[in-house]
Amino acid sequence: MELLLLLLFLYILYFEFRPVRIVNLDKISKKEFREVNLYKYNVVAHVHTQFSFDSLGKPSDIKKAMEENSIDFVFITDHDNTDYRLFENDRVFSGVEKNTPDGRLLLLGNTLPVISHPHNFDFEHYRWKGDFKEGYLYEFIDIKDIVVWNKFITGLALVKNIIIYPLTRNIVHKWNSLIPIDKWRKLYWDRAKHLNIIGGLDLHVKVVYQERTHGLLIPSYRAGFKWLINKVYSKQPLRTKQEILKALENGNLYLSINQKFIDIYGEDKEGVKILGESLKLGGNINIKSLKKGITFIYHNCNPIVKTDTQEFSFKVDKEGDYHVEVYEYDFKIFNLYFGFRPVVITNKFKVID
Repeated sequence: MELLLLLLFLYILYFEFRPVRIVNLDKISKKEFREVNLYKYNVVAHVHTQFSFDSLGKPSDIKKAMEENSIDFVFITDHDNTDYRLFENDRVFSGVEKNTPDGRLLLLGNTLPVISHPHNFDFEHYRWKGDFKEGYLYEFIDIKDIVVWNKFITGLALVKNIIIYPLTRNIVHKWNSLIPIDKWRKLYWDRAKHLNIIGGLDLHVKVVYQERTHGLLIPSYRAGFKWLINKVYSKQPLRTKQEILKALENGNLYLSINQKFIDIYGEDKEGVKILGESLKLGGNINIKSLKKGITFIYHNCNPIVKTDTQEFSFKVDKEGDYHVEVYEYDFKIFNLYFGFRPVVITNKFKVID
């Protein structure tokens, strides 16, 4: 009995504080982050409603979830169905998810193509078989892809979450620890580095108990809209569907997991630059990151900076593509970090001469 309890304890301990990562931090000078006049929007994409054959959520449920989570825009992508257009307004836009000969494709706002489930190789109709065409977006994170990437590990993590649920009150506690970020980054870089990325919830409401306008939904939009947000930057206010679609197409965003947000912008002799724009050699990437987080700067998919400095400016002295990733952790012992999980993945600055 004692042995079984010990094994259970070790099992919970391991899956609660994985992954473990050794990180040797770089010395980087702290610089006070200067606020600039940029507009920022919280955008949720790849959401299913009652007009999908496999979802039960209503437009009113989405409206309430937006209010509670300060979401500015939502892109609905029901399966082979655009009936949500009857409920579309200036903040929630109808679109579609469909099977094509090349694989699964989203059309945000029924116009902007997104390669959906690019990391899902379990199902033939998900696996992308076509070209990674210029002008498409790449769904870098899709919640369903995380679940099926390694079903055994996912199952063990879920059992752990059920056991400790009385403490966490969250069945998807630390879901981002399951993201195989290094493998997905390499897949993206090898296949589609020329495409801008976006994050997709792929949220389906499976169970509803509703005696009033807002009842019990599992999983709920109210919870799901916290999981993955596209933080969109703009130099001008975005008011129309066409304007927000253009910002997504241009890659003016980063992926925020569990509402962990940073501030980031570039600056060169031409002025302020946002993610997705070109930055001149000798310019700077300015970052205000998490109080308890590790920031990585990548150049052409290779990490060149690893720091826990919260506010700093990094000078870009080589041409190429730069992007930023931020990780949270539970605790550290020297340079060994426990519970090391991604919370921010940005689109790229293209540095040119």
